[in-house]
Amino acid sequence: MRGLLYLLSGVLLLAAACQKTSPPQQETKAPAQLSEETSTPKVSPLTEYQQFLAKLDSGDVTSVSKAADKYTSLFNSQSTSIADSGYVFFDRFYLRVDNTINEIHLNDTTDFYPLVTETEGPIPKKLVDYERKAEANGFEIAVTEGGTYLDQNRDFVANHFYTFVSPDLKEYLEQVNKEDKEGFDEDAGITVTPTQFADRIIWWENFLEKHPNFIFQKEGEMLLESYMTIILTGMDNTPVLSFENNRLDSYYAEAYQYLQKKAPNSKANKVVQPYYKALQKGNTATANALLKQYQKAGIIYNPVSD
Repeated sequence: MRGLLYLLSGVLLLAAACQKTSPPQQETKAPAQLSEETSTPKVSPLTEYQQFLAKLDSGDVTSVSKAADKYTSLFNSQSTSIADSGYVFFDRFYLRVDNTINEIHLNDTTDFYPLVTETEGPIPKKLVDYERKAEANGFEIAVTEGGTYLDQNRDFVANHFYTFVSPDLKEYLEQVNKEDKEGFDEDAGITVTPTQFADRIIWWENFLEKHPNFIFQKEGEMLLESYMTIILTGMDNTPVLSFENNRLDSYYAEAYQYLQKKAPNSKANKVVQPYYKALQKGNTATANALLKQYQKAGIIYNPVSD
C-alpha cells in the first residue's frame, strides 16, 4: 500500500536542573560545590524505531524479523495509539523489503519452479533453505504467468503485531489479510466471485465511514476507489461488456444485483444502479456519461474515452 499516513514524533528532552548549596558562611570553610544534574536526551519509541529501520538492509529478508522483534521490545508497554503509529513504520518497511527482494529474486537465474510445481526427485537443499527463510520472515514463494515471486504472507503480521495494536487497526489488518489470501485477479482477469467483490466494496465503505480519521485512511480510500473503478469499468479479461455480444456480462449483473440486495442505501449502490440500468437498456452513451461524471467526482480513477 502506498501513501502511508505519517505520524511524526519528536525527541523528548528532559531539562537540565541545576542545584546549588548555600553560599560559604566563613572564609575557613571550603567553597560550596555546584551540583548539576544534566539528563541525557531521551529518544521516543517512534523515533528510535524509525532510526532502527533506516539501518536495516531492505535486501535481506531476515530484516523483517529483526524489525518485528524491535517493534515488540519498543511498543509492548506503550499505548495502542503509539503502537499503531509504530506499526505504520513497520508496514512501510515491509513493503520496501517486498520490493527489494523481489527485484533480487527476478534477477536470480536459479530455477525456483520446483518450490511451486510438482517435480520428480528431492528439491535441492538450497531451494528448501531459501523457502524456509522466506516463510520465517513473512513471505512465501508464489507463481504467476511470468514466473515465481515472493508474496507477503500476512499471517506474519497477525502473529507479531495484533497483540499490540488497537482494535480498529486489528480489524483493518484482518480484512487486508483475508483479501490477500483470497486474491483478486490473475492475468488481467477477476478471480473472486461477484458476491465476494461486492462484499469487499460494502465492507470498505462501512469501515471508512465508521473510522473517518483512521491511520490508514488514505490506503482504504485508494483501495475502495480501485474496486469501484473495476466494478464499473472491468478488466481486460473480465470486461463489463461481454466479448460475445457486447452486452452487460453476467458477472457484473450478478454483482450489481447483489449490491442492491445487500446494501441498497450504500453510496456504492447509488452509484452502480443508474449505470446498471443504462447498460440493461443497451444505452452505452448514458453509461459512459455516468462514468465521466464519477471520474470527475473522484469515485473512480480511470479516464473514460469518448
